[in-house]
Amino acid sequence: MTAYEVRAYMSQGWKIRREIKAKLNAMEELRSMAEKTTTSFSLTPSAPQGNSSRVESYAIRIVEMQDDMEECVNQLVEIQSRTQHMIELASDPIQRAVLTEYHLNGKTAEHTAEEIGYSLRQVWRIMNTAYDEIAEKMSWNGTDV
Repeated sequence: MTAYEVRAYMSQGWKIRREIKAKLNAMEELRSMAEKTTTSFSLTPSAPQGNSSRVESYAIRIVEMQDDMEECVNQLVEIQSRTQHMIELASDPIQRAVLTEYHLNGKTAEHTAEEIGYSLRQVWRIMNTAYDEIAEKMSWNGTDV
């Protein structure tokens, strides 16, 4: 395993977190649209066919998105568990702290640098050094992602 592969694996959490956030926003929008449709439907004297099918359509899409989100959350849990194990292979506590903030807590490199009082460039160096060390240790153990 290479340092690049270690970084790529650990970075999957970022992608999944963005996916989950997008799904949450879309679900919120669908719920809002369903509530508006339900309100207009309940205030209408005679129930028009169009509104009930729209409410049903929104409900179905919300359930599908919840299922998709559950799958994403399960993937994130699996990746973060493996990432935590990989981070523990780094010998330097600063490396572990930086990688934890960035990959497990979802903080940006800028925020991590500010929090620990290092420059952004130094944070990237710390992470790259840690990726190299983790890759080397995983190669010794014959471990693969």
